[in-house]
Parts: sequence; structure tokens; C-alpha cells
Amino acid sequence: MSILIPKVGMRTVKTAVSVMISYLVFVPFGLLYREELGGVWGQMGPLYACIACVVCMQSSLGQTMQQGISRFIGVAVGGTLGVLVLALGEPVRYPLVKALMLGVVCVAGVWLCLLLKRPAACAMACIVPCVILVNGMTGVERYYYAAARIIETVVGVAIAFGINAALPDHREEPSDEPREPAEDEETK
Repeated sequence: MSILIPKVGMRTVKTAVSVMISYLVFVPFGLLYREELGGVWGQMGPLYACIACVVCMQSSLGQTMQQGISRFIGVAVGGTLGVLVLALGEPVRYPLVKALMLGVVCVAGVWLCLLLKRPAACAMACIVPCVILVNGMTGVERYYYAAARIIETVVGVAIAFGINAALPDHREEPSDEPREPAEDEETK
């Protein structure tokens, strides 16, 4: 009886390298969610950068670019919606109002991403405002938190793109064009 052992391909290796680098980029600056630093710096760490690397790493540079752009769009849409809801001020403090706003921002986020023809952005357009609204922070700290998540995502996407460019996968990009039959196939 033979046991199939999964192969570790280049995409897996690139993803692992990207995640490691995403973590290590923050370490020298002490940006590991240390609130005593204050402001955006106190909310900054590698989590969203690592997540962005995992999500955005694809088999080819072009695919990584498309995922990265969608992630940027989703974060921008979600961050904007989250900040707009925070601007409502005191009413958002009440659980029923917050629940209603969570539903509204999710619908608005998905709608905007689909309007922009970026369905892959929908998840981040919903996740970011939910994190902004549910994290329990108050006052200006909520804005620092939102800015930190956006910066982390930008760093992660940039690292995923850089690693995919530095460690190319030599598989061909999938094509939307119909494939021409080979000579051998025509003569059959």
C-alpha cells in the first residue's frame, strides 16, 4: 500500500518566505502591538501583513498583482466605510445601532466592490469595518487602529509582490484564449 505524500511547491515556499519577512519587517522597530508607543505605532504589528502575504501569494506575478490590487481596494473601501461609521459618534456606542451599522457597511462594501468589478475585494471591504467597529476601542484610538490595519495590509501586499518577483514560478499563466490544437491532434 503506497501513501501519497503531498509535494511542497514553489508557491508554498514563496508564501512561507513572505510571511517570515512580513513578521521580521516589524521586529527591528519594536512594532509588535505595544500600546505604550501610542498612536498608530502602538497599534502596529505584523498580523495583517502576514495575512496579506498568504492571501495574495499566487502562482504568478500577474496573479499576485491582481490579488494585491483587489486587497488594496477592499481595505480602502472597508477602511473608508468604517471611518464614516465612526464619524457618527455617540449613537454607534449602542449595540443595536452598531449591529445595524455592521449590516449596512457589509452590504455597502460588497456593493462597492462589485461596482468596481473586484469581487475578490469584497471580503476585506466587510472585514475591515467590522474590526474597526467591534474592537472595543473608543475615541481617537479607533482611528489609529484602523490606520494600522491598513498600513499592515499594504506592507504585506508589497512583500508578497516582491517575493513573487524575486522567486518566480516557471509555470505558464493561464490563458483566456482558446488553445490551438497541436499538429498531432489535427491528424487523428
